[in-house]
Amino acid sequence: MGQIPVANLYSKSSNSETAASVVLAAVQTFLAACRQPAALEAGETPLALIPGRYSLEQSSNRVFLEIWGDERSLSRRIVSCSQPSPGVLDCTVQRFGGKPGTLTLLDLDRPQTAKRSVRGNRLAFAEQFRRMLSRQFPGWQIDTLTSAMDLRRSFSTVFPRAILQRGNQQIAALACPKADDESALLSFALLWFDHVSTLAPPVSRTSLCLFLPEVSGALTAHRLKWLTGAPGCARLFRFNKDGFAGEVDAADLGNIETRVTADAKVAVLSSEEQNVLARLQNIEGVGCCPEVAGSISIRFRGLEFARLANGRIVLGIESKQEVSLNNIAQVESFALHLLSLASSRSAVAPGVPQYPERWFESAVRSGLQAIDAGLLPAPVHGQILTFAGGDREMLDLLAVSGSGGLAVLELKTSEDIHLPVQALDYWARIRWHASQGELQHLFTGIPLSNEAPKLLLVAPAICFHPSNEIVLRYFSPEIRVERIGVNTDWQQKVKVVLRLTGADKPISHGSGYELRRFSEYQEGDNDPQPATGA
Repeated sequence: MGQIPVANLYSKSSNSETAASVVLAAVQTFLAACRQPAALEAGETPLALIPGRYSLEQSSNRVFLEIWGDERSLSRRIVSCSQPSPGVLDCTVQRFGGKPGTLTLLDLDRPQTAKRSVRGNRLAFAEQFRRMLSRQFPGWQIDTLTSAMDLRRSFSTVFPRAILQRGNQQIAALACPKADDESALLSFALLWFDHVSTLAPPVSRTSLCLFLPEVSGALTAHRLKWLTGAPGCARLFRFNKDGFAGEVDAADLGNIETRVTADAKVAVLSSEEQNVLARLQNIEGVGCCPEVAGSISIRFRGLEFARLANGRIVLGIESKQEVSLNNIAQVESFALHLLSLASSRSAVAPGVPQYPERWFESAVRSGLQAIDAGLLPAPVHGQILTFAGGDREMLDLLAVSGSGGLAVLELKTSEDIHLPVQALDYWARIRWHASQGELQHLFTGIPLSNEAPKLLLVAPAICFHPSNEIVLRYFSPEIRVERIGVNTDWQQKVKVVLRLTGADKPISHGSGYELRRFSEYQEGDNDPQPATGA
């Protein structure tokens, strides 16, 4: 991009025609260099500048920009331009009536402008949310409305949040901009509700209101059934593309469709096969995981390199070959070669891909008695449910105790705000399918209990997100949930170093634990207090 003239605000004594010419030249030069030009104002979405659908002209010593979009139009007088940065030109403008403002010209084809565009879209949705709140709650005062990030409290920029007041009542409200974002909504909604209700005077009553796109809501409604207190009675509103919202009954939003995988069965292994797997698991980093169809996935640090099914072993990562059980030495040699590559990590042999959560699954299966001494080491099933609309990204295991009690294990190797809520999804569906008698065939010879399953959240002890305990406060008492933290070197052997029931806090909470979290989240905390504005 060539040098762009820069025009500043001129006084009345300035040469108006020259000033306007400089502004016009600056804008024309910038737009000529853009591949995908657009205009952005605070609180609005970017408006594309398409040839034939905008005009830029100088008239009466003034520069005017008009844009005609499919859903809205824009007309502004450009007064001055700042020094451009790559793909961005900020302009001072006058609206009708002489009101000043800022209009940003962007090249949407440049990656540098993506942040501005996203921020503009979020501000626009926040303003739409303000209008929805005003229409739905006349007589209420919007004390706070913000989409600013607050890392210390784990508030997201994706979901605008608000506080409404009327007398001794207040509403904590949150809005979901897109249907694809619904899965993350409830975690942030519970954190916002907890923050608002904690700061409220003792006499105040706080309720929770959630706004979602008109095609969404079923997932959230399903989750609300398993919450307690005010969040369990949250009001749901759905809005259309024009920003008009209406309240809906959560009971009318249907249910989450799941089914037990049709080919789910328990692997039945001969003594020879059991001996083969035992030999392989003696190699460092190798784990053997039964899969839902009855086969055994043989993995090195989570990477499958062999599979045992129907008395045959298929060996290889990219190219595969069948190996007989009598030739187990070939499989052992392959595993030892992977171990050698992983240990070297040189330029010639940079190692092998690692899948930590799959590796963690192998470790948890091997150390299941340490996780919960009441659970049987086998059978343990992974991903027996198929969710409508696609696969889950979470790793779930289903185990059973000697007395027939089911346990859902949700595994994670890194911090995740959404761990409790995502685990709730799987737990709720397992509970339902168990109540229908659809899981008994997976545990032959073990009559299943009618008691609701336990929910075990298993992760390295330092990897539980500090917000998880806040979310767990609002889980129904029917959900017997535990957070089980294991040692950081779980790759060697799983040991439990932390065990918490429900929303219990670690013993060190408020001292070393809290200081570590506080220092970690102080950096980059751009908005420790919610931004206000009604």
